[in-house]
Amino acid sequence: MITLFLFACLWICTIKGMKISAPMTYVFFAFLLITAIFNINSTYLLPVAAIYAVCAVLGVFAPWPEITSRRQNKPIKRIWKHPSELFGYRIINALFFFVPLPALSWLGGAALQTFGPMIKSRQNTMRKNLEMTLPECANDEFMKRVWNNWGRAFVEGLKFTTYRKHMDKYITFRNKEMLHERPQFILAMPHFGSMGIMALSFIDSGLRLAVTYKHSTNPLTNHILLQNYGYGNVAEEYFIPVGNAIPMVRALRNGEILDINSDQRIHDAPYIEFIGVPARTSTGAAQLARKFNLPILVCHVERTHGANHEIIFDEFVEIPHTDDENADALNGMKLVNDAMTRLIKNKPDEYLWLHRRWK
Repeated sequence: MITLFLFACLWICTIKGMKISAPMTYVFFAFLLITAIFNINSTYLLPVAAIYAVCAVLGVFAPWPEITSRRQNKPIKRIWKHPSELFGYRIINALFFFVPLPALSWLGGAALQTFGPMIKSRQNTMRKNLEMTLPECANDEFMKRVWNNWGRAFVEGLKFTTYRKHMDKYITFRNKEMLHERPQFILAMPHFGSMGIMALSFIDSGLRLAVTYKHSTNPLTNHILLQNYGYGNVAEEYFIPVGNAIPMVRALRNGEILDINSDQRIHDAPYIEFIGVPARTSTGAAQLARKFNLPILVCHVERTHGANHEIIFDEFVEIPHTDDENADALNGMKLVNDAMTRLIKNKPDEYLWLHRRWK
């Protein structure tokens, strides 16, 4: 009964997105482990139950966490799916907290390489993407390598602080001097490798980085998404949700570097060729670059071996300036897509073929 009571209190706090739910989760699973090993008198558990009860009462009156779209505003997701995903992440984080980074990276890669292909919807999406763009790679062996890379990338996000503390051991740079070749620029990075650690390039650089990101479909896990991109570990970095144009313009006016993932599919964007196939591509990066007369610096994070990575700054892309603003934006993004295509073809198994880029 005490177990069920503690779980109910924990569930209420998790649904409401209370910060206290994180330590409550770890204490709950520690309680399960201890009671499975030792015969504990229930009297000693009453103080814990009382603390959980107080937190649950506070949770009942706490506001609902912010929901970012109508589609996500479904009660079943708020009450069941969203907290379940958060629980799963916390369990994984607790289980692997003391596992060294290289071993954790190997485990994540091996797990997703084994079980990822069983997710038929994603496997079929990847196969279709490859058949359209790189048909020579549309085979099971190549797709296993893609699953392996993204399994590694997911668990490596749990260890951002390790990368931060041991940069000399795990991170190398190529063309880092490009950060200071221009007084200001826009950063364009594809969904390639463990892209979250790109922010490490800006530590002690004298540059301020504004990162645009797509808000998590689960509002309870949004802070986890940000932590995997360095939130709280890189003082020179802050985040702007995609679609908030005013903060982006403000960042550029303040002389800051704006980081935009330019290879996301936007349903109402124009078609621009990407890896040889037309894909809906936002021209926002090119429009901002043209407005502020800035170049776009294309970059990516490439795995060298195991959990080690090289952060590579590839090339500056100059946006055309003519009397036709729309044509300039389209041609500018075509140049950006061409630059990203070159780096993806150089090591295609590290690109995120799992998302429906060419729908």
